[in-house]
Amino acid sequence: MRIAITGKPGTGKTTLCERLFRMIKDDTDCDGFITKEKREHGRRVGFIFHELRSGEECWLSHVRNQSSIRVGKYGVYLENVDRMAEKLLEYRKREFVIIDEIGPMELKSVNFVRSVEKLMEGHNNLIFTIHLKSNHWLLQRIRNEFEVLIIDERNRDEMAYRLAERILKRR
Repeated sequence: MRIAITGKPGTGKTTLCERLFRMIKDDTDCDGFITKEKREHGRRVGFIFHELRSGEECWLSHVRNQSSIRVGKYGVYLENVDRMAEKLLEYRKREFVIIDEIGPMELKSVNFVRSVEKLMEGHNNLIFTIHLKSNHWLLQRIRNEFEVLIIDERNRDEMAYRLAERILKRR
C-alpha cells in the first residue's frame, strides 16, 4: 500500500496522519513523523518535526531563524531536516511508515530527498503527505507511483478510518 495524501493547506493532512497512527499503532509496527505548526500569541511562527512513536521533536523552521535557506518567511533548520533524513532510513525496518510532509522545506535537503528515494525503493507500506502544487521531481515520482488521495473538508474525517481499515485488513 503506497498512498500519497494531498490537499490545500489547512485541510487536515497532519491531523489525518495523527489519527491514522493512533488507530493502527497497537496492531502494526508503524512509525514516522508529522510536521506540526507552532504558534506564539496566536500567530504561526514555525514548524516542528514530531516523531510518532517516540514523541521526540525538533524545529523544521522558524520566522526568527536567520538561515539563508528560506521558504517564505521561514528559515529552515537544514541540520534538523538532515537528521530526519537519517530517521527515514531507520524507519525502513518498520511495517508501515507515515511521513507528513514531503514539502518545500523538507525538499531543501538533498539528504532528505535521497532518504525518501531509498525508503521508496525498499518499502511497500508507505503513507506520505505531499505538497499539492509543487512540481519537484520527487513529488512527481510519488504522484506517478502512489495512489493519490485528495483531502478536503468533506472527506477528511472519514479518510483516516478508511485507511486504517485497509491497513488492518492487509495483515
